[in-house]
Amino acid sequence: MKRKPIPQKVRRRVYEKYGGRCAYCGQPIAYRDMQVEHLVPLAKGGADREENYMPSCHTCNHYKHTLTIEQFRAEIGRLTARLRERSYIYRLALRHGRIREATKPVRFYFEKEAER
Repeated sequence: MKRKPIPQKVRRRVYEKYGGRCAYCGQPIAYRDMQVEHLVPLAKGGADREENYMPSCHTCNHYKHTLTIEQFRAEIGRLTARLRERSYIYRLALRHGRIREATKPVRFYFEKEAER
C-alpha cells in the first residue's frame, strides 16, 4: 500500500502528542529520530490519518511492525521468557541480582498517560 507523505505540521503534532516521547516505551525521542507509527496497522485496515498516528522510537516501531496493539503487548510480554531461554548472559545477570523480572501486565506509555 502506497503511503501518503505526512505534512510537517502533522508530524509536529504527532511528536508533541506525548511530549516528545515514544507512545509505547515512553523514552524521549528527538524530533528528527521520531518515526510516525500507525496504531492500527495499515495492513490490518488502519487509516493513514493523523488520528491513527503515534510517535514511536525506531526500536518500538520496528518491533511492532504490522502487529495490532494487543499482539504487540503479547510480544513484549514474552520477551522475558525468550531472554531467559536464549541468553546465558541474561540468566547470569538474573542469578547475580543485576536484573529483576517484571510480572506486571504490559502497559504502554500512551495508556498510562491517558489515565493521568
